[in-house]
Amino acid sequence: MNKITSTPSTLLELAGGAFDALDWSNCAVVFIDYQNEYIDGAMPLGQAGSKATANARLLLDKARKQDVPIFHIAHHGEDNGNVFDPLSANVAIVDELKPMDGEKIITKKHPNAFHDTQLQALISATGKKQVIFAGFMSHMCVSSSVRAAFDLGFDNFVCHDACATRALPSAKREGISAEVMHDTAMAALQDRFAALVATDDLVNG
Repeated sequence: MNKITSTPSTLLELAGGAFDALDWSNCAVVFIDYQNEYIDGAMPLGQAGSKATANARLLLDKARKQDVPIFHIAHHGEDNGNVFDPLSANVAIVDELKPMDGEKIITKKHPNAFHDTQLQALISATGKKQVIFAGFMSHMCVSSSVRAAFDLGFDNFVCHDACATRALPSAKREGISAEVMHDTAMAALQDRFAALVATDDLVNG
């Protein structure tokens, strides 16, 4: 008996909906946690992180050219802590994505970049309804922030190849690879919370 297979559908598609098209005149861009901690700190993301950062630079250049509001998020932990020590250089934004004058830098202490920060108010003040997200890590701060943005009523897009994450332990196996973690996090967001877009489509589309 032949096995019947079908292409999976997102929840949004099953409900008969679709994501809106990106409108550069109506969007802001949020860069999440592109910090040295992920380069040579406690959680290096390796080649995947390097590729994501390179793509983020292309997105940043495009955003600057389009003169859209740009927000840089930086995570800060506890003083002298094991990760994101604000007294160390690990919290600094990587050189490739250094903010320019006029680009807001927002410090957060939680995965969700909107929690206990001014991000919502600052984006709302621009009058923009769409937000492009990119950053580290796919399954953690990117996912938390995008889901929160959805609840706040923003129309979300995630530049998926400008995001990366790390391998995680699992109760059922030795571990889950960084690639699988990233792909799973992106698929979960696309199910309802955000449209996934590639850097090339954003920059050259």
